[in-house]
Order: sequence, then C-alpha cells, then structure tokens
Amino acid sequence: MSDTLRTFFNLFEKLVAALLLLGMVVVIGLAAWAFLRTAGETAMNPQADLAYSTFQRMFDRLLAAVIALELARSVLLLVEGHRGLVQVRIILVIGILAVVRKLILIELETAEAPILFGLAAAVIALGVVFALLNWLEPARGPED
Repeated sequence: MSDTLRTFFNLFEKLVAALLLLGMVVVIGLAAWAFLRTAGETAMNPQADLAYSTFQRMFDRLLAAVIALELARSVLLLVEGHRGLVQVRIILVIGILAVVRKLILIELETAEAPILFGLAAAVIALGVVFALLNWLEPARGPED
C-alpha cells in the first residue's frame, strides 16, 4: 500500500511542478517584457529622464525576470527528479538576488537603520551559507 501511495504522490508532485513551471514561463515572459518595454521606452525617448529612479525601475524589472528564471530552474529540477544541494544552491541564489533587488530599490534617504541592518545580516547569512555549500560540495563529489 505504501509503494502505491508513494508512486501516486510522486506523480502528483510532478504534475503540480509541471503546472507551476508552465505558470513560471508566463511570469518570466511578462517580467522580461516589462523590462524590455521600459528599456526601449527610455532609449527611444530623447528627453528621457535618466534619473536614478529610472534605472531603479529598469533594474527592478530585470531582477524580477532573473529571479523568476531561477525559480523556474528550481521547479524544473523538481520535475526532473533532482534533489539535494543543486536545489539548495538555486534557492540561495534566489535569496541573494531578492536581497540585492531590495537594496537597489531602497531609498537610502528614507530607509531606517533596522531595515538596513536586517538587509546586511541577510546578505552576510546568505553569503556564508553559499560559501559553505561551495566548500562542502567538492568534498561530497558531484550529485549528477
């Protein structure tokens, strides 16, 4: 009975992951389109406002697309049946990208110290875990 249940759950997991992957394709397309549209509008307008806020908006859209792409990679690995350090590495990269995105978007003039300290702590923690993962992985050998 448990083998049948395990098989059913594995099939269910792969189906849900495949549906999520299809949804991520749409999200990635929308995020990439938003970035390309903003970059094109800025480039085509000779009187374009090249203030920092314009670049913040473009980087926000670019990083949103990259984060969605990394998340889709993680879901694809799940569909393919890969588990372990590869997925942990991707999740860490997503976390690092999300913090970097927040750092790019934050208005330093109005940001409060606890938020900045929290972001700094997140950067340090994610960086340390990523470095440890890279240090441990050669000792374990490749997973694939």
